Amino acid sequence: MKPEKFLIKPEEVNDFSTVYQIMDHARKKYPQKTAYRQMETRTDESSITFADFAANVDALRAAMLCHGCEDKHIAVLGETSQEWISVYLAVVSGIGVCVPIDKELPPETMATQLNFADVKTVYCSKLCLRKLLKALPECETVKTVVVMRGKGDETVEGCERVLYLQDMIAEGRALLKEQGPAALPEQVDPAAACLIIYTSGTTGANKGVVLSNRNIMGTLRGCARLLHYPDVSFSVLPVNHSYELHAHIMSCMYCGTTVCINNDLKYLVKNMERFQPEMSCMVPMMLDLLVRKLKKQIEESGKQEDFDRMVLLTKALCKIHIDIRRRVFAEILKPLGGKLRMIICGGAALSQDTVDFLSGVGIQIYNGYGITECAPVAAVNPLSKARKHSVGHLLPTMEARIADPDEDGNGEIQLRGDNVMQGYYKAPEDTSKVFTEDGWFRTGDIGHIDRQNFLYISGRLKNLIILPNGKNVSPEEIEDSLRKHIPYVKECVVYADEENSEIRAICYLEPEYRASHGLDTAEQAKAHMTPDFEQFNSEMPGYKRIADFEITDTEFEKSTTHKIQRFKIDAIKK
Repeated sequence: MKPEKFLIKPEEVNDFSTVYQIMDHARKKYPQKTAYRQMETRTDESSITFADFAANVDALRAAMLCHGCEDKHIAVLGETSQEWISVYLAVVSGIGVCVPIDKELPPETMATQLNFADVKTVYCSKLCLRKLLKALPECETVKTVVVMRGKGDETVEGCERVLYLQDMIAEGRALLKEQGPAALPEQVDPAAACLIIYTSGTTGANKGVVLSNRNIMGTLRGCARLLHYPDVSFSVLPVNHSYELHAHIMSCMYCGTTVCINNDLKYLVKNMERFQPEMSCMVPMMLDLLVRKLKKQIEESGKQEDFDRMVLLTKALCKIHIDIRRRVFAEILKPLGGKLRMIICGGAALSQDTVDFLSGVGIQIYNGYGITECAPVAAVNPLSKARKHSVGHLLPTMEARIADPDEDGNGEIQLRGDNVMQGYYKAPEDTSKVFTEDGWFRTGDIGHIDRQNFLYISGRLKNLIILPNGKNVSPEEIEDSLRKHIPYVKECVVYADEENSEIRAICYLEPEYRASHGLDTAEQAKAHMTPDFEQFNSEMPGYKRIADFEITDTEFEKSTTHKIQRFKIDAIKK
């Protein structure tokens, strides 16, 4: 199958200016196609068609309007589900402003975010209700709680009204039957704020990014031009993050892709076997875990040499347009459902070794780049011409420039286009700091752009180490090289000492590796790693060499998108 056939012409997507139009398009083009499948118990699942899903969204819009929710801020809290998605779509489609809340947050942080965003109503899943109940006493603005996926027997204290999603939908259907289109909002303003989505807080700051339908559609239209999603996809990332919500779930809607929802990471492999997805969106840490699992499977089979030979053979055949990878490696792909052939990856730096391994067995990785403030995608590798080491081609809806490039052409990446946010909610000073005087958004990422508009990332501006000799060192670049050189280093963080005179590192080793080599203490682990570390240093340029390293016995704390929270590293530095 030629990837060029997937590319969509501009006129096919440029007519859409709101997310609601994408849903309406799916309702009309794929009415009886399954939109979502989700597990209800460990063994039973439910599903809904695009036509029925869109009808639920319209019913919710009518009910919300009847309950006085117009122009109000409405939070949605819970695990990924078709109910969560329907609430989001209803709110951003002419009702008010949706505020997704991370279900992993502690109750006190939930309360802070709900108060700050001036939330009046919270749509909460039954599973998250207990945590919300702990937050409600501190919530000054919340007046109504609507329980999703509940049966009507939940006790909710601390708010004025308790409603149930299924009742809201039934009420909305009655209103539509009685009043017709008059029960719905008159129009959806593409330029009006419709979403406040909190950043993941990897730097310690947790800001509310204000987005409009125009911003969101910048991502959806751009992704539609460069990608086309296959028949069945698998959702594993938190839905409250813009990457999963927009780059995956909303983009799938345009293509009529069935999204199968994973209910728990501990059932991920079991659910992949059940749903047999053709694609998914993941973060690098998930791909690394996937590769380790597959490599272990190959090693335990005793067929490593056979595998290596077949990788070389299939790679050579691919060069003459004969692709037998999926047939040759069918047994390896079987635990992943047998049909997985593409993964869109973003959120952090991705190892090229990981990409090469998965490509070798027939799973293509399309690396991308984004930031919440850009709704969130700025670049993605297209199906037709993915480029090694690049985070992708700029979306057709975006422009980029490099500020103050160094001798290698690397500088801060600045963006402009439909995707770029309106600003941070109630934070004009923070907003002004991230925009240049001529209106470009400062990403804080360092990289360069080639002549074909492919983007390359080398690190974060705030993490940049500037040595006394004037050399600029990207810690992310060294971390990637260290993990590649010493495979049993699972995680590492590179930083400068207090005088900024030398580079140091903290490493977390693979627990199985430590156990199999009897490395019970951090001291034993460091002594074991020292020869490999010295070999690594000898191959690095002098100014990029690590002066010393330490071993930590615990994994680094991460955000819910699995990015290491560097601002929390100080506590374990020596």
